Amino acid sequence: MALAPALLQRGMTIELRNITQAYPQAQTNLKRTILARLPTELVSRYPEGTLLHVIKPLYGIAEAGVHWWATYHGHHYKELNMSTSTYDPCLLITNADADADADSFGLVGMQTDDTLMLGTATFSSLEEKKLEKAQFRSKPKTVLTPDVQLDFNGCTLTMDNDDAILNLRQKGQGGKIKLVDIKASDCAQQYTEQCARGAYIASTCQPEATFDLSIAAQAQQPSNEDITTLNKRLRWQMENLNRGLCYVPVNLVDNAKLMVFVDGSFANNKDLSSQLGFILMLVNEFADNTDNTFTIRGNVIHYSSTKCKRVTRSVLASKIYGMINGFDIGIAIATTLRMITDRLGLATVPLVICTDSYSLYECLVKLGTTKEKCLMIDIMALRQSYERCKITEIRWINGEDNPADALTKASPNCALERFIDGNELTVRIEGWVQRPTTSSR
Repeated sequence: MALAPALLQRGMTIELRNITQAYPQAQTNLKRTILARLPTELVSRYPEGTLLHVIKPLYGIAEAGVHWWATYHGHHYKELNMSTSTYDPCLLITNADADADADSFGLVGMQTDDTLMLGTATFSSLEEKKLEKAQFRSKPKTVLTPDVQLDFNGCTLTMDNDDAILNLRQKGQGGKIKLVDIKASDCAQQYTEQCARGAYIASTCQPEATFDLSIAAQAQQPSNEDITTLNKRLRWQMENLNRGLCYVPVNLVDNAKLMVFVDGSFANNKDLSSQLGFILMLVNEFADNTDNTFTIRGNVIHYSSTKCKRVTRSVLASKIYGMINGFDIGIAIATTLRMITDRLGLATVPLVICTDSYSLYECLVKLGTTKEKCLMIDIMALRQSYERCKITEIRWINGEDNPADALTKASPNCALERFIDGNELTVRIEGWVQRPTTSSR
């Protein structure tokens, strides 16, 4: 979605395909034997004791979704000449081989029976023809326009009239959120249900709420304090139902960067575990060398706030584990982004990692070291990626300007909020290394 506004300006369109009765249209048979009793309406037509042998996937059968996914994914792979992205198996990209039409470019996101497509008119026409040939039953495609919104994966996508700006908002889960009644006998059940609702919205379009709901999910037997804290966040979500993510055009030709902001809070959870957070953004960067700041304008791609499963014995350890998580997702998205830019004939977008930890910055850039043996392999892996230019640049930034701070602390800075409000953020930089970069077309 972060790429969509820029590609819309290139004449592409966003469309939604809805397959009707998807599971029974799977082209593979069930592997296990499933017998079913006759429906009441058919009992009189068959001998007593007759059973049905279910051969094809049907709704209600656990593996039916897998059969349909294999069928529909294979259709895109073979008929539309698409490849799976390195980031998500449900995200497909058209191939750039010799047989492919230069004007046929498309991105497809699959979600059960809904398919969100971004592509050229040639790709849209080809998709329509191949669908008819495969005889999949579906509703007519819906095209996103300023007057027509799309509902996909529990969210509503709308387009502004000017500059191809997109807005992503929650669809209906926000209206189901209720405060947990501390005095109720089933308050623990209410806690679980409302936490799940809030977390779903946070994971799709409200990154500010991610930390609080991640912490809430860690409470297996919630106390009154846990419920009060959760209710505070739920109340915020109830009052901000239209709060979501905005996507603006990013210039992919000049100054485009994939930035990963990482952070880790040492032993700040109740069980003294660490909370790790990172946020990925596709942005245009505008540097100001006079006051050592840079301004970014762009879109959020991915974010996460999770409890660290490894033992952390120092602040540096929590920072390293946070960077490892961010780098893993960052490199997956960077390679997917490279597939797209190569297909469009654009320069590769560099990967930049920003941290507010001077110790971690020293370890990676200035060949610093640590006495903790469990961290040495992680540091060596990050340093090797940096030396091989998998990571184009590592920056040490001011902690007050790190948007990942909101994903690891209960009382964070306002950097993430500022970026979401205006898709723009000015960051003070404390240290960096100027390295020659090569761009390939």
